Amino acid sequence: MKVVFCIDDNPRYLLLLKAAVRSLRALHGPDAPCLCVYAGEKPEVLEGVTREGIPLARYRPRLGRDLLPPETHANIGCFLKLELALVPELAEDEAVLYCDADVLFRRPLDALFNGPLPPYMGMARENTAPFYHEYESLAYEFRQQRYTVPMPFPIWTFSSGVVLFNLARLRRHDLIGHFLAFSLQNVGRIGNLDQSLLNYFFGKRVTRLEGRWNCPPYQADCLDAGHIVHFHGPKPWDVRSPWAEELRVNHFEAMRRAWLDYLSAAERAQAEAWG
Repeated sequence: MKVVFCIDDNPRYLLLLKAAVRSLRALHGPDAPCLCVYAGEKPEVLEGVTREGIPLARYRPRLGRDLLPPETHANIGCFLKLELALVPELAEDEAVLYCDADVLFRRPLDALFNGPLPPYMGMARENTAPFYHEYESLAYEFRQQRYTVPMPFPIWTFSSGVVLFNLARLRRHDLIGHFLAFSLQNVGRIGNLDQSLLNYFFGKRVTRLEGRWNCPPYQADCLDAGHIVHFHGPKPWDVRSPWAEELRVNHFEAMRRAWLDYLSAAERAQAEAWG
């Protein structure tokens, strides 16, 4: 099964991608199947991904800057994961493991890869309280028909930082077409970008993954249990910002050092300069 990443033109995410893939290959060998999906045109991004030996899919998304509202553009790369079922380079893949670039692979993924596929997608639950959405339902139109999606109550948020996608199921009956129509028409009514869109549209159809597959460094059991460490919140270079102080706890520093170990001296200096 491929591990798939999506990036935009932010140079910090290119460096995150490099460290993530290096940690994946350290566990599963230099030929571990992976793919980077990219919608931009920057030569330095294309060169950086190619030099790292990461297979690249250049993709023109349906949900692009021309359609998504300006407030989403700073995080435009995160919307690419919503369209993986349409990426030509993944047309023969029944399923993929999507990961944000800000992850570090700490233990093998065999148990996840060899387990049963979720009917639609699998995600780990965030350690947040359940909440209620201000809308009881969200509607959308697709192929001249109107559909209504009831909001689950309460809403337990699943993290889209790591998603086991059943691409074959999403392609059936053009479910991905329905989902993208819903996303485009409701992106202004959601709270957390792509994550909210996935949670709201699929609701109870999301399969819960064990927390070890998406484990933030600040989680108490991260060092002992985390297979995929996700720098949710402060990134590895983010050591001084006041807003992230309460999240730089438990194993953040240990995971930060582990992340830095995958960088060259020049890359490490670059990351530390961002802090």
